[in-house]
Amino acid sequence: MSETPADHLVRTVEVGATTFTLLGTAHVSPESVADVRREIDTERYDAVAVELCESRHNALMNPRSLEEMDLFHVIRTGKAGMVAASLALGAYQQRLAEQFQIRPGAEMEAAIQRARDEALPLYLVDREIGVTLKRIYRRTPWWQRLMLVSGLFASLFSRERIDAEEIERLKEGDILESTFSEFADRSRVLYDTLIHERDRFMAARLLSEAAEHRPRHVLAVVG
Repeated sequence: MSETPADHLVRTVEVGATTFTLLGTAHVSPESVADVRREIDTERYDAVAVELCESRHNALMNPRSLEEMDLFHVIRTGKAGMVAASLALGAYQQRLAEQFQIRPGAEMEAAIQRARDEALPLYLVDREIGVTLKRIYRRTPWWQRLMLVSGLFASLFSRERIDAEEIERLKEGDILESTFSEFADRSRVLYDTLIHERDRFMAARLLSEAAEHRPRHVLAVVG
């Protein structure tokens, strides 16, 4: 394991008086957890941002939050689809996590815990997952929705094992770029909603936090 994150995982951007260091991670990668801890332990940062919304943050820090939901309230408020998708995604990530013996989102949890330990402000900069799922639903034709749902739930029963090296390779710049390009070619709507819109949202949130709190150096942990 390298002593510092690889160059292709780190980008630094200066906006006004604030420097943003973007650290690329994978959600089921022990190396990403180590990278996050090392970066925060350098004491170069006075704020930490994570690619989480309020809902995902609560689910990560309180794994029983979905179980404790009032089912009838969820149905009445039209959140049943969002909860079902969250459970399916969570189950898939859990299967990968059990394979690699690491908790899903451990790198985000490490960033949150380290920020608390160092008394650093924590910024939740991702768009609410419910908003993203609703936009996907509204922007895709019915047949594509069926394909997405069937593919998502089929992944729960797949016995395919993913090599740890494949997870790490996904963080490499050229492979990540080609993967996103292929994704965009196959479904421009999904790419725009899941990737492009959220990237713009997170950039805007980072700028908003910087304008309000004026931190000198922010570590942004992004998946």
